[in-house]
Amino acid sequence: MAEFLVKAKTNDADEGGTVLPTVLLNEPIATSGVELLRQAGFQVFERPAGASLLTLLQKIPQLAATQAIVARAGKLTIADLKRFPELKIIARHGVGVDNLPLDYLKKRQIQLTYTPGINARSVAELTMTLILSLLHQLPLSIATQQRQIGSLLTGKTVGLIGYGSIAQEVEKLLQPFRVEILVWNHRPKKVKFGKQVTIAELVKQSQIISLHIPSTPQTKQFFSAKLLTKMRSEAILINTARGSLIKTDDLYDALFQGQLAGAAVDVFSAGPRHSLNDFQKLPNFIATPHIGAETQEILTASACQCAEEIKRFFAGQPALNPYWQ
Repeated sequence: MAEFLVKAKTNDADEGGTVLPTVLLNEPIATSGVELLRQAGFQVFERPAGASLLTLLQKIPQLAATQAIVARAGKLTIADLKRFPELKIIARHGVGVDNLPLDYLKKRQIQLTYTPGINARSVAELTMTLILSLLHQLPLSIATQQRQIGSLLTGKTVGLIGYGSIAQEVEKLLQPFRVEILVWNHRPKKVKFGKQVTIAELVKQSQIISLHIPSTPQTKQFFSAKLLTKMRSEAILINTARGSLIKTDDLYDALFQGQLAGAAVDVFSAGPRHSLNDFQKLPNFIATPHIGAETQEILTASACQCAEEIKRFFAGQPALNPYWQ
C-alpha cells in the first residue's frame, strides 16, 4: 500500500514547541493545498485509493490521532469517523455534503467547512458542453462517423431547476445564444436574465432542462416519471448536480421509449432495474464520471481554501465558509 507523509519539521512541532495536528486527505488534493499545510507544520497523510480506513489505521496506528480531514466526494460514515476520537474539523473540498453524516458531526461538535462557489464556472462550462453535445448529436456522430442532423441551441427555451451559483453561471454562458430562460427555485429569487416560473410551467415549456439543486431528503428522485412524462418530446435533460435527483429507471424508460430526445449526466445513481451499462447502450445518452469540478484551476483553488480553513481553525480564527452559521 502506498501512502505519503509530509512533515514540515523533523521534530513535528511549530516554533513554540507545540506538536501540530495530523491532517488526513480522504482523497488526493492539489499539491498547492498540501504545501500550504506542510509549510504551516501539519503532518499530512493521503488515504491510498481503494484502501479502507480500518486497513489504513492498522498499518499506520498514529492516524487515530487525526484532528482534521479534507473530504472530497468520497463517503464518510459514522463508523468511519468513530475511528478518529480526536477529530475536530472536516474541510469539505466541494459543496455537496450528502456524503457526510451531518447529525453525527453536530453531535460531536465537529466543525464543517465547504467551498461554495469555487467550482461554479467549471460545472457551468461542463453543463454547456453536455447541452451542445446532445443537441449536435456528437456521441452518435463520433461513434458511427456518419452525419447526424442536430439542433441549434440558439433560440431555445432553457429551464434551470435551482438558482444557486452554478445555475447563475450557466445563465451567463447562455446569453450569446439568445435563449429564453425559465427558472424554478424552492423560494423566490431575483433572476437576472430569465423569469421565475412554477415547476409545471418550466417542464412544459422548456426544450432543455438542467438540474442545479442539492441532494436532500426532499429532492431525492425529484425528477421521476411524474415530470419526465410532461417534458416535450424534443427536450433534453442535463444533470451535473447529484445522481439521486433523478429516478433512474424512469429516465431509462423515457429515453428508450422516445418520450424525450436525450439526457446527459455527470452524476449517476443506478436504479433497481437499470445500470449505467444499460444507459450507455442508448444512442441519446451521455455520461461523464463526475468531472464537473475536475479542472486544474478549480482543484487548486479548492485545495488551498481547505488548507486555509484548517490553518484558521487551529489558529483560533473564524472559518471562511462554515457549513453551519
